[in-house]
Amino acid sequence: MIINISALELKAFLESSEDAEMLSEGEYVADLFDADAPITVNLKFEKGACCVLAAAYLLYDESQDGWYMGDRIEDEEVVLKAISEAMREK
Repeated sequence: MIINISALELKAFLESSEDAEMLSEGEYVADLFDADAPITVNLKFEKGACCVLAAAYLLYDESQDGWYMGDRIEDEEVVLKAISEAMREK
């Protein structure tokens, strides 16, 4: 899915975030823990657009003291909202 967000601003956010990692040229994975519902996203920048390759909710397991991936997110608005919130918080 392609999300309607400034690719330049998002790329700058990802490059400055300690919870994001560049996987290859123009491809990132980021964990957005501060969103209302934390998510993980795999993003690729192509021709000035931001394409979401995959997204899933992040869930916390207290007994394991760690995060794990929950259900996939197919709704573009959920992904866009979480990314926008994370960018505002930074």
